[in-house]
Amino acid sequence: MVTTATGKQEEMATQDAATSQVTKVVFGSCEQRKMFPAHCAPNRTGNEFQPLRGSPARGPGCYDNHVVGTILYKLQKRPESKKGYSLAARTAPRFLPSFQTVTPSPQKYQQDWSVSRACPPGRTPFNSTTQRFTSKPATASFNPGPGSYAHDCPHNRKVAWPMKFGSPDWSKVPQLERRALRTELPCDKEFLKQRNRVAYLRLFYC
Repeated sequence: MVTTATGKQEEMATQDAATSQVTKVVFGSCEQRKMFPAHCAPNRTGNEFQPLRGSPARGPGCYDNHVVGTILYKLQKRPESKKGYSLAARTAPRFLPSFQTVTPSPQKYQQDWSVSRACPPGRTPFNSTTQRFTSKPATASFNPGPGSYAHDCPHNRKVAWPMKFGSPDWSKVPQLERRALRTELPCDKEFLKQRNRVAYLRLFYC
């Protein structure tokens, strides 16, 4: 019984020592804690909220405006002529162009289409330099006189073949010789065209 009591006491002592050692370390780690303004967690929240780049404690009073705007800063940072000095004087331009503080509004860069424009007068009649008459026709051939027209001439004349009992009388019209073979040859077509052409011309020249 004594051995068991001493064993229990030793176990409790070891547990108390272990708990005392664990409580000395915050969150079970002695590494440097990474806070949000400078670091982000490797999850979706860290992807959406990006950390600050640079010094997280930078405020309005951390800017060096009194150093940047001095003459010494401008002489050190402003680019000068690479040729150096000539006759104890710098070769850079003496007077720099002044900064333009008054600028036109954005609508001044576009053309104002609302203003009515006056069209300039045309330099040529009817705004065209094309030649009106391409050629000069002869008066006698282009404009015949009133006596040159045949007013009593019949119009809309048609070819009339000799008729017999209400049908054309082909016996009184030039025909080809009859052949035993009833086939239409190319010469037959040419003969019919010539006969119709001669009958039409006889209406005007006979």
